[in-house]
Parts: sequence; structure tokens; C-alpha cells
Amino acid sequence: MIPMDVVRLAEAVEGRPFVGSDADGALMAGAEVTHVMTDSRVDPDGPAVFFALRTPHGDGHDHVMAAAASGARMAVVDRPVVGAPLVQVVVDDTWAAIARLGRHVVDTVGCRVVAITGSYGKTTVKDLAAAALARGRVVAASRGSFNNELGVPLTMLGVAAGSEVLVAEAGARNAGDIADLGRLLRPDVAVVTAVGPVHLETFGTEDGVAIEKGRLVESLGATGTAVLNADDHRVAAMARLAPTAVTVSVRLASADVTASGMTVDADGRARADVRTPWGSTSIVLPVPGVHHLTNGLIALAVAGLEGVDIEQAAGGIAEARTSPSRSALHRIAGVTVLDDAYNASPPTVLGALETLAALPCTGKRWAVLGVMAELGASSYEAHVAVGRACASAVDELVVVGDAAGIVEGARSAAGHVRVRVVADHDEAAEVVIEDLSEGDAVLFKASRVATLDRAAARLLSALGEGIGA
Repeated sequence: MIPMDVVRLAEAVEGRPFVGSDADGALMAGAEVTHVMTDSRVDPDGPAVFFALRTPHGDGHDHVMAAAASGARMAVVDRPVVGAPLVQVVVDDTWAAIARLGRHVVDTVGCRVVAITGSYGKTTVKDLAAAALARGRVVAASRGSFNNELGVPLTMLGVAAGSEVLVAEAGARNAGDIADLGRLLRPDVAVVTAVGPVHLETFGTEDGVAIEKGRLVESLGATGTAVLNADDHRVAAMARLAPTAVTVSVRLASADVTASGMTVDADGRARADVRTPWGSTSIVLPVPGVHHLTNGLIALAVAGLEGVDIEQAAGGIAEARTSPSRSALHRIAGVTVLDDAYNASPPTVLGALETLAALPCTGKRWAVLGVMAELGASSYEAHVAVGRACASAVDELVVVGDAAGIVEGARSAAGHVRVRVVADHDEAAEVVIEDLSEGDAVLFKASRVATLDRAAARLLSALGEGIGA
């Protein structure tokens, strides 16, 4: 965050410094912060301001003293905490205050904003776009999947002086979330990756999901541009909501950014020739899975719009570091592990199974799968369809927790797969470690609630110690 003293911070959050005693006044003299805290247990990397946020699980005001002990020099509160040894700024609403401060930082630095939404692919596109942009611009980007009412302000607060482009995700759990985040971010470029059967418990249908995701396009200003996946008809239709739109496609030659001549290497990574309005190049994806080619095209389009040389941008994509547990490929002790456990939906699970099938494998192919959450009334049928796909795609299927539809689908379809059901990620790891052999390939995929990233981490640790190989 850019350095800020108490006067400037109070103005930015529309609050007032609390002066309850001479000691409080003395604390204010020369107080300056460069970091933000929302968790009192985390030591900041420098002088920090603590936001006392109220959540269904607790009240940050109860932790102001602990924040001070961890190194916070200021706190933003909606009621003063008497005796706390730090500068306090009192506001009406601490949640609104942290959003205001994020907006203030972005406005002060003056960077452009690229905002990304979609049912899936947001974080991978964010990682690839940030890497592409970094070949010609000073970039700030969200960490991991910081895409909600707290993650987006924290992302904005991470913008440093000199940053030219901010790349941020926008996610939705409830109706209106994307519109709120769009108003906060005020994007110059709005990206929509895909619309799929995700959060149907909230939005009812995929058309309902599309309406919500389209709110980000609607948040563009008069000179803004949408980058849209033309291979998804619901996303393509959002062009009518945008002042200007750039479309990407792996299938349609009429799109603005297109791919041809795709090949796949031994690691499952796609390579293709790409035509863009800014010139032609070739692209190599840093992660396995042909479905990520669309994500690469989107990243190239973003970089082109921001004036980055297209060849340089493609080089950035090829060397991008993606966030953990998103198509992360590991080869250790003769075993291939595809850790794609961060999140899951029916299309992404089917895509991961196709990626697993394409990887070289002299032994057995394993799929460790868990629940795909928030699918609404279609949940059971979607899980059955995934199970049917597993019947012929893998040799060993380990189903974790409450995902009975996967078991039913696998057992009802013709195939050679052996199906085992386990209670949790620990038991899943134990089953794989016990029966794994050199030459095997293992996929981990589920929604976050299944915590299969822990099973993948445990397997990788065991392989590193020579267990199961």
C-alpha cells in the first residue's frame, strides 16, 4: 500500500481520529502505515492499519489489542477501543471504509484496472494476464482467488506507487455481488471467461448466472472494453452490454483473437498459432489442459489492449507461475500428479479428466474426486455424468465424502474402473499411497469444501520420502 499518515487515512475512509487522552494524541504524531491487517494473528511486514471488521463469526473490535501486539500502528473502528495502544480512526462502517481506502489507493496511483469474472478460469486468466502484462507494464495483481467483498479491497490496497495496471478478480456468491464489485473496481477492461452450472443454488439457472456475470461488463465506462469468450454463447451475447468488445475463440475464425494449429506436448500443455488485432504470434501454455488455451487467448487480448508487444506477452504467458492447485503438474518418484483440487464444476472436472487421459502413463490412471458444490437441483445428475466419464477414463476412482452421484455413474457405466469411497482427504491420501505404483498418474479434483489439495500435498510429501513409488 502507498504510505499514509492518520490525517490522510481518515480523509480517505471518511472517518475521524479518536483522541480520548493526551496519550492518544501523542500516538498520532508521525504515525504512518504502509500495510493493511484484517487478522490480528498475522504479523504485518511493516507498519500496518488494522480494520476491525464484523463478520458472522466474530467482531474485529475484540482483537484490536492483539493487532497492536502484532505490530499494528492504527486501527479503523466503528467504536473506539479505550486504552488500545495505537491510533484509531472511527467510521460508521468498517467494511465500507476498507473499500473506500482501496478505491483511494487506486485513484491516487492512477493505474488502469482489468477485472475478471466467470464461472471458472478466473484465477488462471488473472495469473496469465498478469504475466503477459508484466512484459511491458508495471502490474499489480490479486493473490490467489481474492475475489470477494474483502479480497477485492485488499487487492486494491496492494497497489504500489508506480503500478500501471491492476488485475483483479470479481466473484459472486449472492445476487448483486458483481455489480457491487464493478462499482468499486471501475474497470477499464472487463473480462468474462465462461458461464457454467456454478452457484445454481443462488442463481437458479445458467441464464441467471450470465445475468450476474454480465454486471461486470455493464460496469465499464464509456471508453471501456470487454474481453469475451466467444465460444460460450452466453458470454458472447454480453457484447451488447459493452461500449467495445474484443472476442476470443479457439473455434471461430470470425473472432478477434483466434488460435490454429494446436498441438499438445508430453506434459499436456497446448501450443497454437494465434492471430490478434495487434499481430500474430505463437503461444505455449504453462499448465496442462487444452481447455486452458482459451485462458491464454484472453490473456493475450488483455495485454494487446494495454499496449504490450504481443510477442513479449506470449513469452510472459509461457513462463507464468499459476496459483497453487490449479492444473499443477508434478512428476516425482516416477509418478505423475495433477493437482487441480482448488475448485470444481462439471465442465472443469471433465476437462481435467481429458487432461489426465492425455498425459503419458505406463501404469494406472487415478482420479481422486469429491463433491462439486452449489449445483442446485442438477447436482446429482451432474455428479452421475462425471462418474460415467470416469468409467472409461481411469483405472482407479477414489470418491471422497458426499458425492454419491459419481459412484452411481461410474458403477452403472461400462468400463474397467475400480471404485472406492472414502470419508475425507486423509483417507483418500492413505488409499492412494498404499496402492500407488511407479508409472501411475493421479488427478485430484473437487470443490474447495472437499480440501483435496491437502490430499495432493500429502501424496507429494510421501513420494518425496520414497513412499508409494
